[in-house]
Amino acid sequence: MILIQGKGLSGSALKVIALVSMTLDHIAYYLMDKSIAYDAMRTVGRMAFPIFAFLLVEGYVHTRSVRKYALSLFGFALVSDIPWWLLNHDNTHNVFFTLLLGLWALMAVERLKLTPSAQCFAVGMLAVISTCLHADYEWHGVFLIVFFYLFRNRWALMAMFTVPVMEEYGMLGYIVDLTLLVAYNGERGFITGQYAKYGVYIFYSGHMCVIWLLWLYLQI
Repeated sequence: MILIQGKGLSGSALKVIALVSMTLDHIAYYLMDKSIAYDAMRTVGRMAFPIFAFLLVEGYVHTRSVRKYALSLFGFALVSDIPWWLLNHDNTHNVFFTLLLGLWALMAVERLKLTPSAQCFAVGMLAVISTCLHADYEWHGVFLIVFFYLFRNRWALMAMFTVPVMEEYGMLGYIVDLTLLVAYNGERGFITGQYAKYGVYIFYSGHMCVIWLLWLYLQI
């Protein structure tokens, strides 16, 4: 597996970085809250969502069917809420809901041929829904996705608009994220095909199930 192909980072490389980052974050949050490595692992972990948000925008731009894309996100959102609830036992919801609402926001901006004021209203309502659902990253996630889309390849503007959105979640990880995203070379990379794509989705639910089992073991 080659993370760097030619110049820059491929989409597959970014996915691997995000998956590793997310796993470290969840291990720290659920299993290592009293560890000296907790803060460092959470900082690294905060790199994950912005990368997933960026890749969602890339997927939206290049997908052959936005409808199928949305349905797959919705399906995995429902499935992933089972291990999410087992770990959290609250009324929050997993990040697939945030990504789905962000995808709908992109459709409102680009595909529904709405007036600018209607676009802003639609995006705002989707951000409110994300917050009311207590989806991971709430309104921050929806706005981040929209700004990534509006300012694609305009990195100064992207940073100007997204840094305030992500400030609540820690700046160090996000600054590292921006440097990684600038290095994106626009290539898909080594993760190709439907099965590989869904494998990345399945990993999300799978790693939470494993963490839940480890959490149960530690309670014995």
